[in-house]
Amino acid sequence: MTEEQEINFDIAIIDADSIMYQIAHYQPSPALCKKDFDNRLKEIISDVDASNGAVFIKGKDNFRYHVAVDYKGNRKDTIEPEVKDRIEMLYEYAKDFCIESDNAEADDYCGVAVTLAQQENKSYIICHIDKDLDMIPGWHYNFRKKEFYEIDVPTGYYNLMKQILTGDATDNIQGIKGMGPKTAEKILKDVAHEYMFDKVIDTYKLKLGATWEHELCKSANLIYIRMNSDDLRPLTFEELKEKLSWKTTDTGTSSQTDQTMPLDLSTTSKTLKQEDDTLEESN
Repeated sequence: MTEEQEINFDIAIIDADSIMYQIAHYQPSPALCKKDFDNRLKEIISDVDASNGAVFIKGKDNFRYHVAVDYKGNRKDTIEPEVKDRIEMLYEYAKDFCIESDNAEADDYCGVAVTLAQQENKSYIICHIDKDLDMIPGWHYNFRKKEFYEIDVPTGYYNLMKQILTGDATDNIQGIKGMGPKTAEKILKDVAHEYMFDKVIDTYKLKLGATWEHELCKSANLIYIRMNSDDLRPLTFEELKEKLSWKTTDTGTSSQTDQTMPLDLSTTSKTLKQEDDTLEESN
């Protein structure tokens, strides 16, 4: 973002899970982990010049495991026990000032927060390192690379359609078996946005035959980041068709009312709200 493009955002919407895992791997003590986590959140909010922060972390359960029991099942558990202990400690610590993403993922709660910000005419920026969130239009900030970028509505929609075709190997989402990004790009090339989901459906029919609807529902349910809290559940094919068709997509253009998550909650950091005594804790 150049000086000419500089924006003062009302709210920084932060997906903080990756921050916790990173800190737990290199900080040797609970006290230093907490201090570093607080400082990272403050740094992000300062970097993007936001008035408030909404920080989202993993919660209890996730509807995606009801869609596919092997969701994320390809991830090897190679985390050392002491690192696991620090991760669990950080989540327990963060519960007091972050928003737990119960029954979904932090990505979904970020999506719901975007919808609420739009309804309240608040400027927002999504702070993360996850390409999945690039299906949500608006300003983004990659806090690992310290890079700002903007996703418009057509690009966000295209990213969603492309990923439904390819799946996501990182999360063990198959999509259409054997289809990579280049093939998906060729399929979607020159397809008008209003016909893009129909093209995705036709491709599933062509490649998967009788199982196309089941596989499409599974892939779309796992890939699609929810934008409204009522959708934090497995959606039927008809619901997905309504949500994901261009003329009715709520990807960045939702007009539905959702008041289940207040955006005026100050969730920046404990160290912004009380005297910082973290380092005085026992190591």
